[in-house]
Amino acid sequence: MADAEYPYDTRLVSELLRDKRRTRTIRSCFPCRHRKVRCSGQVPCSSCVKRNHPELCRMPTTSTPVRPADREPDAQNIPRLPEPEPRAVPAAWNPAAAMARLEAIERQIGELKASFRHIAATAPESYPGSSSSPLVAESESSNLAESASRQKAPGQQVVEEATGATIFLGRHADFPSVLGCREPQLAQEQLLQDAMMDDGGVPRAYPFTGLWGPQATSREVCETLPDDEDILRYWQAYQTTAYPFYPVLASIDEFGAALMDFLQRRPQLAAADRSKPDEEPDSSWLALLFAMLACGVQFADDPVQERDLRSRVFLCSSFHCLRLSNFFSQTNLEQIQAMALIGHCLRNNLDTNSAWILMGATMRLAQSIGLHDVPASVPAAEKPRWSRLWWTLIQQDCFLSFTYDRPPSALPPTPSSSSTTASPCLAQQDPQGGLTFQASSLRICHLVLTQPPLTTPAQAFIAKEQFLNLQNSTAPFLTDKRHCTTLQQHLERLAFQIHLGYVICRMYRLHLGLSAARDPTMVQECMQTAARVVTAFLDLYRLSKAVCRSWAFVHNAVSCAVTLRGLGVHPGQADELVQRLVGMLRREATGSEWCDEDTNRRHFGPYSRALRALLEVEGDGGERVGF
Repeated sequence: MADAEYPYDTRLVSELLRDKRRTRTIRSCFPCRHRKVRCSGQVPCSSCVKRNHPELCRMPTTSTPVRPADREPDAQNIPRLPEPEPRAVPAAWNPAAAMARLEAIERQIGELKASFRHIAATAPESYPGSSSSPLVAESESSNLAESASRQKAPGQQVVEEATGATIFLGRHADFPSVLGCREPQLAQEQLLQDAMMDDGGVPRAYPFTGLWGPQATSREVCETLPDDEDILRYWQAYQTTAYPFYPVLASIDEFGAALMDFLQRRPQLAAADRSKPDEEPDSSWLALLFAMLACGVQFADDPVQERDLRSRVFLCSSFHCLRLSNFFSQTNLEQIQAMALIGHCLRNNLDTNSAWILMGATMRLAQSIGLHDVPASVPAAEKPRWSRLWWTLIQQDCFLSFTYDRPPSALPPTPSSSSTTASPCLAQQDPQGGLTFQASSLRICHLVLTQPPLTTPAQAFIAKEQFLNLQNSTAPFLTDKRHCTTLQQHLERLAFQIHLGYVICRMYRLHLGLSAARDPTMVQECMQTAARVVTAFLDLYRLSKAVCRSWAFVHNAVSCAVTLRGLGVHPGQADELVQRLVGMLRREATGSEWCDEDTNRRHFGPYSRALRALLEVEGDGGERVGF
């Protein structure tokens, strides 16, 4: 029986139905749509989070699908390939017709190329990346206008590569690549490339994941403590490597004595009756102990996987002990010290934005008990300890805020409190004379906090001179290695040069960015300062590799190296120095990399991001960071 025919042209009706078809908006992200699974509609959705690729979860940029009739108005004059007419498939293939059709397509492609060449030749300003466009000399008035626009330029929102979060960088912040950030459009391209090349590792997890139930006691948390030998190893690593450059512990001698007492009582605590909560260790002190261990293991000689795992477990244990101690309502010095050490660990493992956020909470808790203005009720013997801890918090908060160009949590000191007599830790003298390393480092932060907004080249120049003058009041060994008599003095000298040189280099960059024209003298001085910082870091690494695991040293050196490449002065000398730094970072990044059970590539420490930023600068010749 023959098939029945419809009383109209079905081909025309099909076209009509296709035009009348109701368009549906896409409500799922691309990974879920590609895998044909249910999407929750959030960003990131639950499916992408569950499969460990939240950075790929993206919704369509527009909810209205583009219809065939919607054309770009600028593309009307561009010839298009002829659309095939709907017709029946021929019974036999005709080679001559196929060849003729291919030749027609080739002609159309040639016309398209010619049209694009014509557009590019007539409107070169539309393509800022074109290297063939000639440089146009700008007038003095246009330079002044550009300088004014730089002064008023706002900050920018960038995407943090490790988390996919959108964060803010001030207009004078460090280079986004050095901070592990990208512009939004570049970030999407890089995330997709990393996913295809399997080079993006795994997304960073929440640093304070609960390892126990909400009812877990401090005794149960203590089960994550290592044996006594490892505790002493991590304590020694913290004492010798981390504490001298960031002395969070208000009294290291008292903490050491309490640690020895805890280790002696540890067998009795383990065998005690669990039903007697009075015999459990103090949760605030345990939070400080776990935070110290998390910091110490980062500088220990354990295998990199062991360092990563134990550091994360100790951080989670410390934060759980903080919750047990009700640290928001019953704040004490031990909790504040623990939170400061937690922030130190986070930034050493490249979670610097979280460290900055946590430091803001730490500063508020410290102010809630009067750490910024020691109450009269505090015993006289305790007041220097409170002041020293407060300025140690200022040091980390000031450095992170300065790096991101964000407002610090601590207000600038008032005239009554900014004098060195009101803050003895700012005037601590070395036995050789001059300020100690810690007092000199705090003076840098004090000067950063008291600086007015720098909006003109003259203000930036004055600030630079003020930072340079800090060297006149320091101990002799901090500025001249001939006065160094111990290894620790050499390490402190190099650390001071790295910190001070980094800040001065930022002042030079600010001056060059605000100036209408580049002053060759300022460019030369900026290059010399950046080179000294990189050289000091390489010398520090030669003397103590463990000390260089601190993110602050790595970041300052890499930021100055990027500045060195962006200046474009004496490329031979700059290339040689930067290549030495790249070689060192490559060795350390390779040693701090491993693959987990799911073959995800993981990194520990600050080296991987620093190496990536430098290699990007090497790839584009410093053009992206030019001044």
